[in-house]
Amino acid sequence: MRFPTLVAASLIALTALPAAAQAQAQADYSARGTEPFWSLTIGARTMQFETPGRRAVVVQTPKVIHGFAGEIWQTRRIDVNTVHRSCSDGMSDRVYSDTVTVKVDGRTYKGCGGDASTPAGRGRLIEGSWRIEALSGRPVARGTTPDVTFRDGHISGNASCNRFNGSYDFARGRLTAGPLATTRMACMERVKNVQEATILRLFGEKLSVSRNRAGKLVLSSADGRTMTLAPERGR
Repeated sequence: MRFPTLVAASLIALTALPAAAQAQAQADYSARGTEPFWSLTIGARTMQFETPGRRAVVVQTPKVIHGFAGEIWQTRRIDVNTVHRSCSDGMSDRVYSDTVTVKVDGRTYKGCGGDASTPAGRGRLIEGSWRIEALSGRPVARGTTPDVTFRDGHISGNASCNRFNGSYDFARGRLTAGPLATTRMACMERVKNVQEATILRLFGEKLSVSRNRAGKLVLSSADGRTMTLAPERGR
């Protein structure tokens, strides 16, 4: 089997641990990922990988390999490589201690594992300034530049014609904003009126927050409507 470069580097620093320490290291480790969703549990006896729509893969837990970067578990069907580097799962404001790569039957999955914590402050995942790029998959109207900024529990932005501001709460991957105050400038173009109403209506609902492969935030309502946010330059 050809190991990834990182695995090969980790093998250089193998450390022999007492059996009791190895057993402790192998117990109760978990990891997870998105796109697609998957979860991994490593116990003292078995290692189990699950993803929706597929039968769980369960194997006997091998001896853990301790390297410079993190821990490695290798079996015929499941290979796990951890790196002790902070990791966000893109679905919540939790930060995990490890970045994890799992290979199952030849397919590679990437995600986070180890201890999880919630950073100080509200909504580290969404903090900053964003351009509102698309609504339910459709680009915003030409000539408009709606935007939103999340900072220290305060939300503000431009909905197309009018500015808005208020407070927000972000926890467990869900955003709740408002009530929002807005200016009352008249939009001369109907397309701007419709777009602004759509944006403000979405911010008035509880939204789930995720990050797509392009690094953009996707805010989703319970009925499937979405708002895609692209980071402002310099973020």
